Amino acid sequence: MEQEMGTWNGILIAESLRDPTLINGMAVSRAHITQPVQDSYHSDSPIRWHLYWVSLTEGEIGQLQSQLEHGWYAHFWNQDQILVLYKDKLFKMNKRSKSTWKPAIEHGLGMGIPKEQLDFPTDDSAGNLS
Repeated sequence: MEQEMGTWNGILIAESLRDPTLINGMAVSRAHITQPVQDSYHSDSPIRWHLYWVSLTEGEIGQLQSQLEHGWYAHFWNQDQILVLYKDKLFKMNKRSKSTWKPAIEHGLGMGIPKEQLDFPTDDSAGNLS
């Protein structure tokens, strides 16, 4: 995904938003629907996640934060930084220094998000999705 000045790339999970139709107004470069996953925090039965790779400005990211459901996060990155949004908090971290990620991870753990979901993949490290 080519990045313009002032834009951030990110991955949004439609199920994390109060109104997932907001994604319709975003620049989406990729979409992926997972196989059914067991996510006991959000549902007792297996669900499919709908992932979208988007590009937003920092202002758009700030507006998006109020639309996040409790217990979810969204993250965005540029060349050097990662922004992690929870409904109640925003973390700005160094993309290459995982020691700066600790407060964002601890906040997510405190909300009951499993540690393996707090890896904040970027376009460099999204890897294979099931």
